[in-house]
Amino acid sequence: MTNTDIIISEAVANGLYTMEQIENILAGGHMIPLHTFQAWKSFGYTVKKGEHARITTRLWRFTNKAKKNEDVDGNTDGTDNNHYYLAKAFLFTADQVEKLK
Repeated sequence: MTNTDIIISEAVANGLYTMEQIENILAGGHMIPLHTFQAWKSFGYTVKKGEHARITTRLWRFTNKAKKNEDVDGNTDGTDNNHYYLAKAFLFTADQVEKLK
């Protein structure tokens, strides 16, 4: 499951959108207006003071740090450390943000 798939299923499960509404948004070439704090910030918005995340879920994140399951000596098996993991994510809707000044 991709992050977009996770966000869509969470939006439907939490009653924010129906599948028909999501299909219409995506068919129009737009993204679903449900993003993390950092994503809204990169779009030039900030979360309004006092707002709490509408959805808390887990999304895929990329890292190249060593995994925690290394050998006792700190040795890895010689492979790259690049991998994805599920991290807790807090999603905000468009009505919870405002344009940065």
